Amino acid sequence: MKLLERDELLTSLQVLLRNAAAGQGSLLFLEGEAGIGKTSLLRAFAESQRAQVPVYWAGCDALQTPRPLGPLFDIAGQIQGELQIALNSNVERLQIFSSFLTELARPPALIVLEDLHWADEATLDFLRYVGRRIGRTHSLLVVSFRSDEVGPSHALRLVLGDLATSGAKRLSPQPLSVAAIQELIGDRDVDAAELKTKTGGNPFFVTEVVAAGGVAMPATVRDAVLARAGRLRPSARAILDAAAVAGPRIEPWLLQELTAAESGWIDECLATGVLCAQNGAFMFRHELAREAVLDALTPTKAMSLHRMVLQALQSRSTPDLARLAHHAEGAAFEDAVLKLAPAAAREAAAKGAHRQAAQQFARALKFATARTAQRAALLDDYAAECQLSGMVSDAIDARRSAVTLWQDLGERGKQAISLARLAHALVVSGKNAEGEATMREAVSLIADDSSGVAAVVVRRWAAHLRMLDRDVAQAIQEGELAKAAAEQLGDRESIVHCLNTIGSSLILAGQVDEGCAQLERSRALAEEIRSDSWVASAFVNLGSACGEVYRFDLADNYLRQGIDFCSERDIDFSRLYQLAWQALVWMYRGRWTEASGTAHVVLADRRSPVIARITALIALGRVRARRGDPAVWEALHEAQELAGNTGTLQRVALMQAARAEAAWFEGRTAEAASEGCAGVELAVRKKHQWFASELLFWCWQGDGSLPGGLPEFCVQMPFAMEISGRWREAAEKWRALKCPFEAARAMMEGDEPAQREALTVFESFGARPMIERMRYKLRSAGVRGLQRGPRESTQNNLAGLTTKEIEVLGLLSQGLRNKEIGERLHRSSRTIDHHLASIFTKLDVSTRAEAVSAAYRLGIISAKAP
Repeated sequence: MKLLERDELLTSLQVLLRNAAAGQGSLLFLEGEAGIGKTSLLRAFAESQRAQVPVYWAGCDALQTPRPLGPLFDIAGQIQGELQIALNSNVERLQIFSSFLTELARPPALIVLEDLHWADEATLDFLRYVGRRIGRTHSLLVVSFRSDEVGPSHALRLVLGDLATSGAKRLSPQPLSVAAIQELIGDRDVDAAELKTKTGGNPFFVTEVVAAGGVAMPATVRDAVLARAGRLRPSARAILDAAAVAGPRIEPWLLQELTAAESGWIDECLATGVLCAQNGAFMFRHELAREAVLDALTPTKAMSLHRMVLQALQSRSTPDLARLAHHAEGAAFEDAVLKLAPAAAREAAAKGAHRQAAQQFARALKFATARTAQRAALLDDYAAECQLSGMVSDAIDARRSAVTLWQDLGERGKQAISLARLAHALVVSGKNAEGEATMREAVSLIADDSSGVAAVVVRRWAAHLRMLDRDVAQAIQEGELAKAAAEQLGDRESIVHCLNTIGSSLILAGQVDEGCAQLERSRALAEEIRSDSWVASAFVNLGSACGEVYRFDLADNYLRQGIDFCSERDIDFSRLYQLAWQALVWMYRGRWTEASGTAHVVLADRRSPVIARITALIALGRVRARRGDPAVWEALHEAQELAGNTGTLQRVALMQAARAEAAWFEGRTAEAASEGCAGVELAVRKKHQWFASELLFWCWQGDGSLPGGLPEFCVQMPFAMEISGRWREAAEKWRALKCPFEAARAMMEGDEPAQREALTVFESFGARPMIERMRYKLRSAGVRGLQRGPRESTQNNLAGLTTKEIEVLGLLSQGLRNKEIGERLHRSSRTIDHHLASIFTKLDVSTRAEAVSAAYRLGIISAKAP
């Protein structure tokens, strides 16, 4: 069919490629609903450029579990260079990504990656990496995806947000007009306007109906595709069925093997446009067509074809495990699935695609139905990958099933190990009481064993739970005993774990340098044994433990490293928890806009574990309270509900302190004291210097009394200095810790120069409650001539925007032009231009699309837009 109404898009592509050839490489996202014509547009553009530049074409497959880095393997086969060597070698993913960039540096080239909505996590990480660096190359990378399959929580949506400020471009083909549809219809007796209404102008739907003979639009696309396929002769239809099972991209040799008797009929499929040839492979003109043909196959026919494909693929010297597992499942070959799927899972995990690894283990479990040790082991493996990927509920269910099965099989040691790991999963999902009970059960099973493998594993997890509950002395003692036993066994993973627990406990006990050293040892050993999960855990505990003891300089550095590490390996559980802690650290350091935006990212992700949600809600609630923003208590009430269920100090203390501070800002000192006192007993009992001293500080705000007095271990804390009136010492301590807001709060109790300095700090933050309190205090003392601070409308938002600017941004997010926005707000276009210029400056963006993306990321639009 003729390409219609795409000239403007083709021109844009030509300009980008021309700029790339001049050294300004670009990443372009081509988005649109299924069938909108993305592939047709890219094929037309590629054909027009082949004489000038090399064209490399790849895409993601619609397998239930995608092949990790599949598009890169496809590209490597076409380039035959450094990238292929890297992919075929056992190297780190970053080296593979770097090799790809090296290829792009050889000017110029056009690279097309299709169907990224089916991408595996490793490929999405590749896209993040390349997207931030492609500007230094001479190539244009075009990535297409179905916008109707990329919802708010889709992994690709996060990539789009990450790259929104990295110069990535976006184009969206629009539906066909009635005039274009009429041109496609030609002389056929079909009403163009009616067809436009029924199809929405979707080019695929339109062309399928027209290709089917111009009949009325079928009820579904499936009917349209099958009506067209039904006109093929039986031999050609056999080709189509085989291609549908083998696809979405079918190697010629494979189609030849599958349909040797009918291979001469391939030309008929090509001639009718059902199949097309592209880059040395056959494929359906549209994936929806392949899906329709698949749906029409009888189960027995589909199974037979899957078996043929599996047999053919297994004959190759370098089989694709993910693809083999997919066809083994379709062929219902139990033994093959149980062999291939776990192998594909481990391969995916080694490449950092832990979500795909979980899916492959799930595939194996569908066939491992007998209650055997094999099924129990698969359940444990599946649970581990689920927890890494942020699917904690699934991990808990799998662990419970494994525990039951190991018990039925009489495997007490393995049952105890599964129980111990289940206990940890329960604790990090906020079910602390159940987790503790589960751990006691695990310990009881190995009570008669002091040094066996199972005993070491259980005891190291028991020590870890003590650390998580902030029984740090006990955690160190039990961790050292478990480590000694692990060293006797040569169990390196257990040594890594024990060092992790001991190091975290030392930091929490105030021995920060020694604790960091132990955790760094744990991380180094984890890297030696190639354990992503324990490297991630070391970063998590370095960042969060340093943050908990107010070493925010260290925390910030470790969290940045850890987030990068986990992002590259789709370890979503740890990444999201570290993001939540990053929000909290930035809140303390006065970076409130970043803190709020990061907290919103965590809260918007459905994979965020309970402990990440609690931390993000506390960070968000404290930022809102300090600014005087609305919705403070919505965040803090949810945090209370989640943290209260855990009953553990590290969740309860953070939550109670946040609620106490928010009440104090509102002048409700008695309630602030009540909130603080609610967590004091637990914090004092655990001898946690920071939690105990802060909660006592809020108790003291009530009537000036301290329940039980000030413990000796708290007296050198800056909170205790404020309580005892040592405001200069407190302010200096807070400055040294890089907590400017807390330093200003301490200076409120000082002399007039200190109070004026405090007011200046509060005004720089737009901290309305403290500005009002400080101004009142100064005026009550007879001070006059205070300058007026920022307007309330500017203070009361997440990025320093005025109320009018937020209104403009909200309308901008609806796709309105400046003139239309002006009409809505009764302002001139020139005034709207000024507002947009101010918005761009405050959000640090340069385009309208970037402004909207930043606003969503920071939660400005969702919270404020009309």
